[in-house]
Amino acid sequence: GGPIIPPHTDLIKATVKVIAALDRSALCIQGPPGAGKTTVAAHAILALLKQGKRIGITANSHAAILNVLSRCHELAAGTLTCLKIGGSKEASFFTACPGAIYEESLRAALPQIGQIPLIGGTAWVFSDPALRGRLDYLFVDEAGQVSVANLIGMAPAAQHLLLIGDQMQLGQGFHPGESGLSILDYLLQGKATIPEELGIFLGTTWRLHPRLCDFISGAVYEGRLQPAPHTQHRVVRVPPTARYVTQEAGMLFVPVVHEGNTQGSDEEVAVIRKLVDELLGREVTNQQGQVAGRLQLEDILFVAPYNMQVRKLSRALGARARVGSVDKFQGQEAPVVILSMCASQGEGSPRGLEFLLNKHRLNVALSRAQSLAIVVANPALAQTRCRSLLQMTLLNLFCRIIYEYESLGSGHYGG
Repeated sequence: GGPIIPPHTDLIKATVKVIAALDRSALCIQGPPGAGKTTVAAHAILALLKQGKRIGITANSHAAILNVLSRCHELAAGTLTCLKIGGSKEASFFTACPGAIYEESLRAALPQIGQIPLIGGTAWVFSDPALRGRLDYLFVDEAGQVSVANLIGMAPAAQHLLLIGDQMQLGQGFHPGESGLSILDYLLQGKATIPEELGIFLGTTWRLHPRLCDFISGAVYEGRLQPAPHTQHRVVRVPPTARYVTQEAGMLFVPVVHEGNTQGSDEEVAVIRKLVDELLGREVTNQQGQVAGRLQLEDILFVAPYNMQVRKLSRALGARARVGSVDKFQGQEAPVVILSMCASQGEGSPRGLEFLLNKHRLNVALSRAQSLAIVVANPALAQTRCRSLLQMTLLNLFCRIIYEYESLGSGHYGG
């Protein structure tokens, strides 16, 4: 009943030891933003390959599978041999990794299955009867997006299952009933973090500045996520002339008053242009605290819940700006994130408050930032009339952003 990994031990070594000791079982590894779940998985995969084990890597998307394979390739210093089934043959991974073999289908790949110990493919590959019992381990990446039904289909392929992901980031719609829950949602039954006796929680983020981590950890991860020491040195320095953005790291709420907007706000776009004009050219420091350069437009992620606001921001900021919905940026990071909520009130917003203030989506958006996360929104959103306990919980999180992180210069904004 004790913790799977005792405190104050080398996380990677201990995780590899636990995985190697599995007895026809499954292990869940929850990796919050910037906690290095891909690196931990890659270290484990390479250690198991050295032991002669046969391993599969799966996820809902080919991009996620290639991301794990790429990390394995980097850590293996160019010696990795693997077989990737399906997806695009043009992916840059195949140029970077000389030992990577591509096959379009399982049928074409079958003659090589027994020869190559590391295989990447989606559920279509690993649920095929031809792979039954052919693997020692199956690593399921982004397990918060893989359904129980798909896992049941893939499970006969391997003796041991590794479920890696974070149910507090983006999920995905599936089948009806419990078979349609993601693996992690089914396993954890609504818990925000995995109990230490049920799995491994990667509790150190190598991305988030302590001030930003403090909010994300308390609001989403039950206070269990801590920043790595070096993150305190990564800041966007504030010059004496600063008017709007007067802090170098952490969370900042910028209120913009507007009415009648549901999916796009010109008022917020205008304020964001002012923020960008002020931010560009500021000194950015690295993890040693040394100036690494000056903030460029590419160093800022612009996130909005609705495509209409994405298009408005793209037009206003130009082709070089990295603008998109939350879904586009999962897995990415930047020194600064600017989130535009764009709706004037919660009641009339498309897909409702459950979408606009979704904790998972806010978590992913804000945790892309290494140093500074700026939320631009109409403060009247906080006065939305709630019709359920869930809506009250969601609104409470947004109210916390407003009242704890409101910018001092709020008088400069409005419409």
